[in-house]
Amino acid sequence: MTLSLMILFPLLGFLINGISHLIAARNGKRVSSEVSGWIATLAMIASFVVAVYFYFGLKAMPEDSRMIEQTLFQWLKLGGLSIPFMLRLDSLSVVFALVITGVGSLIHLYSIGYMNHDETPAKFFSYLNFFCFMMLNLVLGATLPHVFLGWEGVGLASYLLIGYWYADPEKVSAGQKAFIMNRIGDLAFLIAMFVAFKHFGTLDLVDLQKANFSPEIATVFGLLIFFACTGKSAQIPLFTWLPDAMAGPTPVSALIHAATMVTSGVYLLSRLQHIISASNTVMMIIAIVGAATAFISALIACAQSDIKKVLAYSTVSQLGFMILGCGVGAFDAAVFHVMTHAFFKALLFLGAGSVIHALHEEQNIFKMGGLRAKLPITSLTFIVAWAAISGFPPFSGFFSKDEIIFQSLVSDHGNGMLFATAVAAAFLTAFYMTRLVVLVFFGQSRVEAAVEKKIHESPKTMTIPLMVLAVLAFVGGWFGAPVHVGGLEGASDNHSLEIGVMVGSVVLALLAAWIAYRKYAPLKTEEKANRFLSSGMGIDSFYDRVIAGGTRGLAQGIYRFFEEFVVQRILRWTSAAVDLSGNMLKVVQIGSAQAYLMMILIAVCIFAIWFLKWGTSLG
Repeated sequence: MTLSLMILFPLLGFLINGISHLIAARNGKRVSSEVSGWIATLAMIASFVVAVYFYFGLKAMPEDSRMIEQTLFQWLKLGGLSIPFMLRLDSLSVVFALVITGVGSLIHLYSIGYMNHDETPAKFFSYLNFFCFMMLNLVLGATLPHVFLGWEGVGLASYLLIGYWYADPEKVSAGQKAFIMNRIGDLAFLIAMFVAFKHFGTLDLVDLQKANFSPEIATVFGLLIFFACTGKSAQIPLFTWLPDAMAGPTPVSALIHAATMVTSGVYLLSRLQHIISASNTVMMIIAIVGAATAFISALIACAQSDIKKVLAYSTVSQLGFMILGCGVGAFDAAVFHVMTHAFFKALLFLGAGSVIHALHEEQNIFKMGGLRAKLPITSLTFIVAWAAISGFPPFSGFFSKDEIIFQSLVSDHGNGMLFATAVAAAFLTAFYMTRLVVLVFFGQSRVEAAVEKKIHESPKTMTIPLMVLAVLAFVGGWFGAPVHVGGLEGASDNHSLEIGVMVGSVVLALLAAWIAYRKYAPLKTEEKANRFLSSGMGIDSFYDRVIAGGTRGLAQGIYRFFEEFVVQRILRWTSAAVDLSGNMLKVVQIGSAQAYLMMILIAVCIFAIWFLKWGTSLG
């Protein structure tokens, strides 16, 4: 079995569904959701089987030589730069490959039922397969350009999927916003590659880890890479695109914004940890941004009324925990949280999709309530995900998130302020998730009467993935990361402190859950949320007014200056010069041949006199 099969199967699914959609659309027909969905799902399952096969292959190798490579062809060759199109699987990339293909397969299966009434399901499933193909290229690429190919590919795929329902201007705008904000970060990635080739002389990821470099270069390179990660992994300042991206179909939210794409930044930081950790400045900035993002996003989530917006800000917050883990050197814990987060956040998004599906596209949590009895499978699996993200033992989120919180205190790069911020974010997580669960599944029903009569549990293609993910969210924390991926943190000798942090974290989560339950269980009408928080602290509005508005103002100023003061004046001056020369020439245009001959004779005489007097001396 070859490594290339892992990316080949999603590529084939993309091509088959894409071509079948084009042929059907040309003939005015529709490929059913079942046919196109199973093609895409089987492609992902086959890719997952390949990933599992190579996972056990890596486990059988000696720990210090766990790496599998396959060169497909020579990709780029310019001067001293030679880049093969090479796939490389190691202890880090296999974790992400298993998540992408495993969770991706469940989301594809779920989509068969969810997109059953869509007009173009074959196109949707081709986009999903294309996304997974590019995501696998991102994590399996052996060189920075190959990673960048996948990096840009998932950006394009996310744009297509977020704006999939392109007849709705809001969804198109959300797709454009995600695309543009990610391009801002991607520019930093490009510059980082230029810096790497100039100072390291290589773009191969293994060679970069062995390269010699100065602290200054490590700082510049690390900051550029991290800024690129703030776009893909939705960190301050480039995080506002992700909540709006919830405009896309719910399976898109689960696949792109819970399990795969948004964790690309964590992958890149972990992959280049040798260079990044060489600069204390970079590590400090990464930790501060991660902690601030985790806390601010959790605070905003407490005031959201849209079920998917709550989960969107929750995703940003959990990504903040992962970035914080990288910033304090706990790369193992960060990657472990990527895996557990993929389980419970995909489950939360798919559960939200099941609720929305049952309520005929209603997303306002204050128009729900009492759904536990009518959606038993959805509610039970959603509650499992709630326990996991809130950090209750023995669910998966408890193990990974608490390890990050602990490392933010005891790591060489950690401190009390980072620890306090992480604890506060964890407290808010338990609060807003309990608020969500109570308002959706408990208390009195606030569902409209016409809708309530039609509420029913989702089909098996949607509930089976929920049950599988619920099992993973329950037991995933007991297995740890599949393979050790490296990191700066070590085992703490202060076990009593570690136990104290764990117990304190659980107690605070229980307290937050109790407060939320007491506040929202009796609620009968819509809550008047804080407008500042519900609007995202005005950050989006600030960007729109200052950055977007400033850019528009600058563009208009440049237009007015160049158009009115340069282009228009040049045109007016040229016109005036032509007009003046025409007026001067028309004086001699009298219409007499004799006069024209006389003018020619006079001109010849003047030239002859000039030549006889001055021309000979010049010669």
